[in-house]
Amino acid sequence: MNARVSILILNWNGWQDTIECLESLYQINYDNYNIILIDNGSENNSLEEIRAYLEGKRPIASKYFEYTSENKPVKILEYTNKEVTSGDCREHEIAPLPSRRKIVIIRNDKNYGFAEGNNIGIRYAIKCQNPGYILLLNNDTVVKNDFLDKLVNAIDGDERIGFAGPTIYKYDINGRTDLISVAGVNLVMNRGSYRRIGSEEVDRGQYHSIARVDSLEGSCLLVRRTALERIGLLDTSYFLYWEETDLCRRGFEAGFSCIIVPTTGIWHKVSTSKPRAMVTYFKTRNRLWFVKSHASKEELLSFISYFCLFQFWATIAGYIYRGEFANLSSFLKGVLHGIILKKQLKPIAKSASR
Repeated sequence: MNARVSILILNWNGWQDTIECLESLYQINYDNYNIILIDNGSENNSLEEIRAYLEGKRPIASKYFEYTSENKPVKILEYTNKEVTSGDCREHEIAPLPSRRKIVIIRNDKNYGFAEGNNIGIRYAIKCQNPGYILLLNNDTVVKNDFLDKLVNAIDGDERIGFAGPTIYKYDINGRTDLISVAGVNLVMNRGSYRRIGSEEVDRGQYHSIARVDSLEGSCLLVRRTALERIGLLDTSYFLYWEETDLCRRGFEAGFSCIIVPTTGIWHKVSTSKPRAMVTYFKTRNRLWFVKSHASKEELLSFISYFCLFQFWATIAGYIYRGEFANLSSFLKGVLHGIILKKQLKPIAKSASR
């Protein structure tokens, strides 16, 4: 039998994207998965609309698949995050059902961010579903029907591989669906940055072999359970951005590698709904935290020289020139907090494996 995979989808006010993602998942070839939908304190009617879809009352149209009612209604097992935290586990109520006929919904009482929102689902999965792998999947994605087969097959035979991801395509750019968003990530530690492999390229088969990379995008990230139990879950200090890069780097430091499986993929809508000033703050602060946590002494000295002598001033000048004073304020605040505040990684691996 295929290894069991727990698929985690985080929803926040995005039910339209979420039901398209769910329908694509319910049509994949893989036959041993459990979907956990974590609603991160949505303030609209997301859960009502998602339940209507699961009951077969809201068909979804997509250019990537034909909707089917054959697996509806989907059996829903629902918890609050407080019930999950207290140890409630009623998985036996849906365990005998096929993967395409069931779902777990966890209702968070507020927005816990990407890291802790997913961690709540990971803790439940490890305790109640006993998976071999955890898949983090953004709600604004649509998957190819062979993506999970190929990811698991690539990672399953080598215990040293902790993480695997597919090619991620842009959802729709002027009708094109073959434009690559990212096919793996390589770090440039002495600049505190990274290179997104294949970004903006048309896929002509140039990435055709499984390859090792430094990191993978969190929009679709398959993680070996034993890796999580050794290194811990997503670091909640980050809240947004760099948390999956930090996870992959901690895995690397513990002896696990990342691979890209370019022969399959997903389509990602790449939401732009977050306020730019907020994005600027978290990306700035978290970048500094990441470098302080993972760079070697030589890399750190090189980064400090580059950032202090050039990039800091160039960034400020750019914001002033463009009149982006809210972003300037967020950048300066992010730099200050990145320097003076200490990132705290909670020891959540042990609690997750109880």
